[in-house]
Amino acid sequence: MANITRTSAGPFIPQIWANTALEILRSRVVLAKLVTRDSDIAAFQVGDTLNIPYPGAFTANDKAANTAVTLQVPTATTTTVTLNKHKEASFLVEDAARATANQDIIARYMDAAVVPIAEQIESDLLGLYSGFSNSVGTSGTDITAATIRSARKKLNDLKAPVDNRALVVSTKDEIAILGDSTLQSFFAFAQAGSVKEGSIGRLYGFDVYASQLVPVVAGTPNSTKNLAFNPGAIILAMRGLPDAPAGTGAQTAVVQDPVSGLSLRVTMAYNASNLGVQVTVDVLYGVAKLRDEKAVVVLS
Repeated sequence: MANITRTSAGPFIPQIWANTALEILRSRVVLAKLVTRDSDIAAFQVGDTLNIPYPGAFTANDKAANTAVTLQVPTATTTTVTLNKHKEASFLVEDAARATANQDIIARYMDAAVVPIAEQIESDLLGLYSGFSNSVGTSGTDITAATIRSARKKLNDLKAPVDNRALVVSTKDEIAILGDSTLQSFFAFAQAGSVKEGSIGRLYGFDVYASQLVPVVAGTPNSTKNLAFNPGAIILAMRGLPDAPAGTGAQTAVVQDPVSGLSLRVTMAYNASNLGVQVTVDVLYGVAKLRDEKAVVVLS
């Protein structure tokens, strides 16, 4: 079989690396897959502002026989999301053709580069907790089954949709929930495999996830800011970035995941100073609170 050269492999490198990076990004994020997403692969610039409309409230009107329906014009609101987060990770590959021919090498490079980007997206989303006014639980006290029920009641009282609710908890609270004596029978019998796998799954109407990135505010005691929410509480807006200018020798690929809406760009160019191919993975996004009544901060 003919040897793969950098010249013959070059046209395919950005697409291969970009799709590998997207798969890693999708597997690493938690919150980004649970919130409202607004994505567009068209090219945008850092600092662009998006105005995303959100319909106002309707009322239920009586309908009398032989009369027209009552047309409503609810007051819509607009959520402004600024694409002010441009995150990148760059590295140098001295033998790009060999890396392209070996998918394991690509995965190792991309795993190392994409993880900090995924963690930054998660941290920015979790950091929105400070904008929500409703909370349950007590700082310094681990989450219990009763705390989760309180979060459920709070969201019910706020008339938040019951579908697709999620609870993202810290690692210490994940362990506390798994060790809650009132839930032992549930984990052992009703939630098959929970004890064996150490997973929580679905509990009191929430899909429960653990994250090492749940914010902790230092104090006496420390306050952990777990989050119970419906997707309508938060929006993650991701946009494509422009291709490299023609004639510069750089190759770019912008890819978007049709399932999660996540998108990223991979740019490759030969770096004469370092005698290798420079690879940059970058993303452009913004985050914002959508609806206060659709999230509850669960303190612990």
